Amino acid sequence: MSEERVFEIFDLNAVIAEFPPDPESKAKHRAEILVKSETLRVVVVTAIVGGLLHEHHAPGPITVQVLEGAFTVTIDGQPRLMKTGEIAIVAPDVPHGVVCEEDGAFLLTIAHLSHTPDPGGE
Repeated sequence: MSEERVFEIFDLNAVIAEFPPDPESKAKHRAEILVKSETLRVVVVTAIVGGLLHEHHAPGPITVQVLEGAFTVTIDGQPRLMKTGEIAIVAPDVPHGVVCEEDGAFLLTIAHLSHTPDPGGE
């Protein structure tokens, strides 16, 4: 199967404004998928204080880029407070979790290395 081509430009501020988390929800966060292909996922997560993404791991590398607010990102048991403009890069299968400390949003990018096409075309 050939790789799906993805090209689109997003106004992340508009996405954040359009998809705020529901303050009545137990999760206190909302995830909106911008790109979903065999090799790449790009998700905007909006959250209010206390919003939590429980510890988990991904099969490929990920990035967590804080667009607004502040989040404690725990990577392999090591918590770090991240604020607007900071990015974390996490290797495949490394446990990570996120807690919202200040209302905001982050961009989550997930690469799926297991689906990357063979560069030799095989």
